[in-house]
Amino acid sequence: MSASFYLDPAEIKAQCREAIDNLHEVSSKTINVEHKLDEFINNSELESKAFDALKQQIADYKTVLQSIRSLIKYNIGEYKTLMSSVGDKVLDGDKILKGQEYARGRIRAYEDRAKRCRENAVTYAAIAVYAENQSTRASLYDHLADNHRRMLEIWEEQEQAYYDIENATKNLFSTGDSTAEQINAALSDLGKSFRAGAFHPNLEASWRAKLKEEVKELDVIVLYGIKRPISINDETWEKYQGEVTTNVLLLEKQGWAVDGIKAYAKYINKNIAGKIPSGNVLVEIDKCNKQTQLVGSEVFKKMWYAWKAEGLSASESKKKLKMLMKVTGMDGIDENSSADDLRRIANKIDPNLEPDDKFWRSLAGTVETAYYSPPKTNFYGVAFEVDKAVKGIYSQNEMTGTLGKRVHLFRYVISYQQAEYIRNKYTNGTDEEKLIRYLKEKGHDDWTVDESVRLHLKSYNNGEIFPDGHSYANGGVNIKVVTNGKFHSEFIINGDGKFLALLDKDATQDAKVNCSSFNYARRNDYIHQVLDVNPAGEKYKYEPMFRRESLYEHDKNGCRVYSSDGYELKFEPPAIKDMSQYKDDINVCQEYFRKRVKL
Repeated sequence: MSASFYLDPAEIKAQCREAIDNLHEVSSKTINVEHKLDEFINNSELESKAFDALKQQIADYKTVLQSIRSLIKYNIGEYKTLMSSVGDKVLDGDKILKGQEYARGRIRAYEDRAKRCRENAVTYAAIAVYAENQSTRASLYDHLADNHRRMLEIWEEQEQAYYDIENATKNLFSTGDSTAEQINAALSDLGKSFRAGAFHPNLEASWRAKLKEEVKELDVIVLYGIKRPISINDETWEKYQGEVTTNVLLLEKQGWAVDGIKAYAKYINKNIAGKIPSGNVLVEIDKCNKQTQLVGSEVFKKMWYAWKAEGLSASESKKKLKMLMKVTGMDGIDENSSADDLRRIANKIDPNLEPDDKFWRSLAGTVETAYYSPPKTNFYGVAFEVDKAVKGIYSQNEMTGTLGKRVHLFRYVISYQQAEYIRNKYTNGTDEEKLIRYLKEKGHDDWTVDESVRLHLKSYNNGEIFPDGHSYANGGVNIKVVTNGKFHSEFIINGDGKFLALLDKDATQDAKVNCSSFNYARRNDYIHQVLDVNPAGEKYKYEPMFRRESLYEHDKNGCRVYSSDGYELKFEPPAIKDMSQYKDDINVCQEYFRKRVKL
């Protein structure tokens, strides 16, 4: 620090405000100029080949004007950052250094005096009164030295505050340098375009692509508040900007809301720009950008929660779901897709995202907002046309359209990912035993085995024939375990303790027919019918073709088998009244499951 250094926050802030006002004025002038240019080139009375060349020239000038405004927005943001960085205290280098020098001198002087007093106390120990006086004076000098040490700390803190401000502001405005350079290159090139009485725009000029790229990066930095990582050089910063801009443009293309992308910016500002050593910045931003494309990763969840669509309208919630379908690749999936196609989608979900994670509840809430609209009520809270609501007559209470189909099919992907999570979390045991270990762990008490398994006991002629691969162990019944709000995440377990998951590579016909699926509803009620049960029915025809076909018995040639009275042999769930024949076996299996979890 030099004695000539002087920082007056009030003066700096005043200069910044004046600069901002001037920039706003310049920005307004560029808009006015652009409007006048538009009026001129839109004059229908002016038409000629030469005028077409002039139009191109004017369009180029408009591009430059727009780029200047982007640069102005950036510079205004930097001035505001400078204003917030300088604090409120005047930092006078001369005063600070002299204060430090004085404090150090007094510390040395008092330390020397304390030392001499202690020596005198030892030398004249025989004279008790004098020795005690010298010891007391030594303590006093120690106290005075400590006071000046605290004064020195205050002066040193002020010096450090100056350096902190210097480090925090030294790179301000530098990001706009390359944009300004391309603007100047554009103006220089455009100034040479008028030759021999006509305009000859250079359409191959390098500034055209470069300026567009620079402005894109600048706009991303300004809109989302991207911070420059600490201690990186200009070359690394340029590459970092490019990586961030490319990812932001991808997120925008996928349909992310501004709030979601701002959460991404906040995440990288905190976890990369503010922490990572300069040599690892580009590696870490690449990792983070990839994580934004992995459903359930830390950064993805922060982006997801920042977009509070489920608390808004149905249309906004559908926008959020469309984005999710694009990120996962579900936007390329339909009822004709294969199990392999759907399994690949599961790779877009973080393998560490557990079945009880609150993300799944948030997703379910988004689906409910998008596709279920409860009946309106009057002043007394009585529903209008309750009978129609119960019957599902309201058209908005349906998962219709292509998006509805994809959201429905995604249930099987989620269920497969959750089954794989449990299987991969533990080394030994059956699927059922591994699930029990999971539920026994702290924080996983939000489950039940009491939900009806009727829809997962499909057979022909009420148990006469079960699908191939059906387990007849433990009474030949399956049980259903649901977690995460005691409903959302679902596991169907057969008598051998194996999960029945539609997308398993070794899925039997029984697994395809009686498989688990994630539940968007919160409980087994009318909303469950709307969001989960009805879309799997014949009316919608959303189900994967390979699953729909598995519902029928086939001969060795792959042809459907017909009964003697001409009906196709199809596996159907037992009627509610017929569940009594399975009741005892189901109860035994449920109780045995409960006991093992509680052991």
